[in-house]
Amino acid sequence: AQAAAVVTYLFGEQLFASLRRPTPSPVLKMQENPLIALGTLYGLDVVAQTMKSINAFEITYNGHVLHSKLQSGTFPRPAELVARLSQLKQQESRVGDGSDAAAAVEAK
Repeated sequence: AQAAAVVTYLFGEQLFASLRRPTPSPVLKMQENPLIALGTLYGLDVVAQTMKSINAFEITYNGHVLHSKLQSGTFPRPAELVARLSQLKQQESRVGDGSDAAAAVEAK
C-alpha cells in the first residue's frame, strides 16, 4: 500500500490519464500539498506496523513462557506445548512435595 501511495503521488496524473480516467481529488490534493502525502504515508506505515505486531503473542503458564512468537517468529506446535507444560507441571509437583526443590531452582 505504501508503494502504491508513492507511485500515485509521483505518477498519479499520468497513470489515470493513460487509463482515460479523471485524476481523483485525493491524488490532486496530495500533489498540491506534500504534507498530505507525507501524512498518508505515515498513516499507512502505522497500520502496517500494527498489523505485524497483532500476530505477536506469548503463551505462559504460571509465569513460565511456553512459547513466544515474538522471539521465534513461528506458531507453536501442540506437541511442544504439551511437552513443555508437562515438564513444568512435574517440576511444580516435585517442588510441592519438597523432594526436588534444588532442581526446580536450577530450572529457573
